Amino acid sequence: MEKDKIIGLTSAEAEESKKKFGTNALSVKETETFWDMYKDAFNDIWIKILCAACILQLIIYVCSFIWPAYFHQDLIEILGVVVAIFLATFVGTLQNYKNNQQFNVLQAEASKIKTKVYRDGRIHEMPIDDIVKGDVILLQAGDQVPVDGVLVKGSCKVNQASLNGESRDESKETPDGPIDVNIKCEDFANPNWIFRGSVVTSGEVLVEAEIIGDHTVLGGISEALGETSKPSPSAEKMEILAGQIGKLGVAGAALAVAANLVFEIMGMDNYAFASMVALAIQNVMLFVSIIIMAVPEGLPLMSALVSSMNSGRMLKEHILVRHSDSIETAGYMNRLFSDKTGTITEGVLSVVDWISGDGKVVSNIDDLGYELKKELINGIGLNNDAISSDGKAIGSNGTDRALMNYLISLQEDSIDRSVIIEKEPFDSQKKFSKVILQDCSYLKGAPDFFIDQCRYYMNANGQVVPFTDADRAAVDKTMHEQMARSMRLLLIMKEDQEHGPYIYLGIVCIRDNVRSDVAQTVKTMKTAGCEVVMVTGDNAETATAIAKEAGILQSPKDIVLTSDELEKIDDEELKKILPDLRVVSRAKPMDKKRLVDLAQSLDYVVGMTGDGVNDSPALKAADVGFSMGDGTSVAKEASDIVIVNNSLTSISNALKYGRTMTKSVQKFIIFQLTVNVATILMNIVAPFLGFTEPFTIVQILWINLIMDTLAALAFGEEPALDRYMKEKPISRKAPVLTRYMIESIATAAIYITIVSSILLKAQSFLISIGLNTEAEVRTFVFTFFIYAVIFNSLNTRSSGFNLFEHISENRKFMVVMTLIFVLQTVLIYFAGAIFNTVPISMPALFTAMGFGFLIIPVDMLKKLVVGSYKKIAH
Repeated sequence: MEKDKIIGLTSAEAEESKKKFGTNALSVKETETFWDMYKDAFNDIWIKILCAACILQLIIYVCSFIWPAYFHQDLIEILGVVVAIFLATFVGTLQNYKNNQQFNVLQAEASKIKTKVYRDGRIHEMPIDDIVKGDVILLQAGDQVPVDGVLVKGSCKVNQASLNGESRDESKETPDGPIDVNIKCEDFANPNWIFRGSVVTSGEVLVEAEIIGDHTVLGGISEALGETSKPSPSAEKMEILAGQIGKLGVAGAALAVAANLVFEIMGMDNYAFASMVALAIQNVMLFVSIIIMAVPEGLPLMSALVSSMNSGRMLKEHILVRHSDSIETAGYMNRLFSDKTGTITEGVLSVVDWISGDGKVVSNIDDLGYELKKELINGIGLNNDAISSDGKAIGSNGTDRALMNYLISLQEDSIDRSVIIEKEPFDSQKKFSKVILQDCSYLKGAPDFFIDQCRYYMNANGQVVPFTDADRAAVDKTMHEQMARSMRLLLIMKEDQEHGPYIYLGIVCIRDNVRSDVAQTVKTMKTAGCEVVMVTGDNAETATAIAKEAGILQSPKDIVLTSDELEKIDDEELKKILPDLRVVSRAKPMDKKRLVDLAQSLDYVVGMTGDGVNDSPALKAADVGFSMGDGTSVAKEASDIVIVNNSLTSISNALKYGRTMTKSVQKFIIFQLTVNVATILMNIVAPFLGFTEPFTIVQILWINLIMDTLAALAFGEEPALDRYMKEKPISRKAPVLTRYMIESIATAAIYITIVSSILLKAQSFLISIGLNTEAEVRTFVFTFFIYAVIFNSLNTRSSGFNLFEHISENRKFMVVMTLIFVLQTVLIYFAGAIFNTVPISMPALFTAMGFGFLIIPVDMLKKLVVGSYKKIAH
């Protein structure tokens, strides 16, 4: 377009452009369908084993119709395995699908960001998605560029770090003559082109949209950023545990079958072929049933349920989980590299104090006197690109908006900028911006660059007096005191013909307040063994002050580095100081990725926060990537968890929920493996006691299905307790089964096996409680087994002696366990045909309950003995 034509498109032209070229909206990545996600769920090793067992059962079931003398398979067993597979896969898939849908809603909010566009000769604020090719856009300092385009008026400087990782500003200017806009430009150094995703740091320009939407350079980056597999520490450990349990199941099944075969063959009178085939098939089915029993198919269901329940609770606390595995991984986190702005600080700049020419701190501008107040209002109002709109500042950068909001609070925002003859926008080299009026100029800039050039200052009486060395020393002392309070300082000056450069009017102290809850949050995370490292673009002095206020810097050995210092240190040396590194100031985009990679090489489980396109490599590389709710869509795509409110406290809560999930899974594993180990032991012992098998295959499936599925529901809603944040994080290399878990599993499994074995042979005692047949004895032992496992669930919930701690916060636990108790009791009397049980006497029923209850004092004795031993050893 012609340089003097700045009216932009008409509404009709915009509509025509939209039809021809589309809009500026970036394509949303195609959401994986529920069916595709459901198919992926079958990649779990447990599910594969169950599917294989189910197929084998189906084959045997078909064979039972062809050769009924040799094969037998109950349909209910097959249905039970199918139900277990369905529940374990469906719940997790449903939660991940819901999380993706919630994420898409959040991403849609990003498209509502508005920019200033000329339409029909007037400027309008409209969503960036509604921009069309040919639109003319007004960009001011602080604005994010929404298109790839050519400057048509003005000049500016832009930061393109979000695109190319370079922290230096690039100068952009209006071309002297026409340029070929039909050739897509991807040269970030081109002085006439400006690119979507970059940020205007100074100046004011009009840009014509030449390339929009997916065709922009940013659009290409977004599409190229694919999903990569990032196995969580827990997933890696579960694979190891899967192999261990598989070996245990195979070994146990082999021993049980071998013992059963020996005793069966020794007791056979007829060694006919048919009898041997029937015996072989019977033991194959015994082998399969024990393998099914050993496979904890409830584990993926348990992980899915805990993830589902925690995801819902976390969303209420402004934490949107994109990848369910990342919740548990967050619990392992022991290093978090965090941005400052908006995460540690509030992300909103505000004017706090003034420093007068005599070095005094003044909080109320009225105390500076009428004339000086008037000059300061002119200095921060005229030399300001922000606009007052509907009671708030819009446009420009954070500093200008802070100054304009301050004027709005004073009701002094009616600024007549028509008196401005010329403007010099802020320049990172000159360190000032300037507006020139008819008889004077107002400047604002970096105090350390200009305070020595001030020859005069205006006092509270409105008099311009010499700025002496004593005054300068007093101001300098106050400046350092304010910087130690993490203040950002901006010198307001005036030039006139009488006094020349420069008249000191005042230093405005602007602050991005540290969030009120950050210090406690950092302390909580330190106690939890997760160190916070602040990575910020601020200077070292301000960064240090904020880090101290936030509690990040506490020890004399804590290290603060600038980006330049970091760059001079090689990787091996940096690894040595990384444990004590707490602050990186003047940080460059690629510093983050380097820190993440080196921390992981030291076996840290690393969290990373980020909001820009340039943060996406580090977010993807980190074990847990936290993007900010107001960050770029590309950063969110690269992250695992979105912190909707940008708060560090929400990240700390994610850590707590991760640990809660780990605790819940550990409890379930104790509960599950106790059942599995006890069943395997009993199948090994049974032949020596004269029984082919202690439980029928249907009973084994009942134990397996009920204890897996319902137990997963019971332990899935355990409360997130603050005390978990007082424990050190679990090492990436630590095994899933801790010593405490092994002790608990062994104690309960051995107790159940020994008592079951004694009861099977205690004939006189059995008769005394009304058990006279083998069927009644088997039913009695089966009932004891179930009751013992139910009572053991209370032992499993608590590592201490209070078995009912916080039980009211998991009401589902009591409901589920009571339901299992009732169902087990009912099936004895009313489902005998299916479960091979017979009614037993009331004394026998209560005796089974009594022996089952004794598992509680047995476990408490174990806790007491182990606890005493540890104290003595310590």
